[in-house]
Amino acid sequence: MYRKPYIDAYLKYNFPFDEAKAEVDFALDTLFNYTYKDFMLGKTLKDWQISKLWKVIKERVTTHKPIQQIIGMAYFCGRKFFVDDSTLVPRPETEILVKDVLEISKEIENPNILDIGTGSGCIPITLMLENKFISADSVDISLNAIEMAKKNALFHNILNNLNIFKSDLFENINKSYNIIVSNPPYIPLKDKETLQTEVKDFEPANALFTNDELGIEYYKKIIEQAENYLTENGYIAFELGINQIEAVASIFKQNNYKVINIDKDLNSIERVIIARK
Repeated sequence: MYRKPYIDAYLKYNFPFDEAKAEVDFALDTLFNYTYKDFMLGKTLKDWQISKLWKVIKERVTTHKPIQQIIGMAYFCGRKFFVDDSTLVPRPETEILVKDVLEISKEIENPNILDIGTGSGCIPITLMLENKFISADSVDISLNAIEMAKKNALFHNILNNLNIFKSDLFENINKSYNIIVSNPPYIPLKDKETLQTEVKDFEPANALFTNDELGIEYYKKIIEQAENYLTENGYIAFELGINQIEAVASIFKQNNYKVINIDKDLNSIERVIIARK
């Protein structure tokens, strides 16, 4: 019952019930560290907490701005990460990419990884927290995103071990890596108006959109340039957009890579591709 008035506010603006319930729980957790169990044990919200929660919910339902951006925090692989409008909100599909890269990293002694387009830094930070033998460099073209990634690295106590800097793809890279990982922009700009308001109006365009018809221009650029930045038998791992598997696999083949893994999301959409030189 403690959630009902807040959920009802979502429903008034035609949000689905499950989404409303999940977001109210998320807000209670990230704002006040309150869980369902806390309320069952008799905890209540103070007046200032109620006021703050209503402010967040009002902004969410009237603007459709992602609640993670409003609060400034998101979950990724069970951990909290700071986010803002300079970074993508981490998504479950990207967790699949991290899981698959972790499996590959187990085969490599002291793996060195480059994350291209790091955003909040959730990919390299999670990889390093899950495998203490991983070292990583993390690049982005957005200075604001770089600052956010550094904030998250500091929050997770690995800032001294994760090298985060500005680079347009390989522009400022001068070493080789065992694995190059990226969740690059993959939505053709022509498809912008088909997206949810939460995405098209609030998430950073430079992390979302491409200028080509298929959304594959960054896959092509990374694959074609990566040879000089991969160790022998090195890997490239990508998150994919919908229906991009064949085009990206073809680019890998044209550049003498062998696709070794394709993984699907919960909707059976091919979301991750990994190839080896």
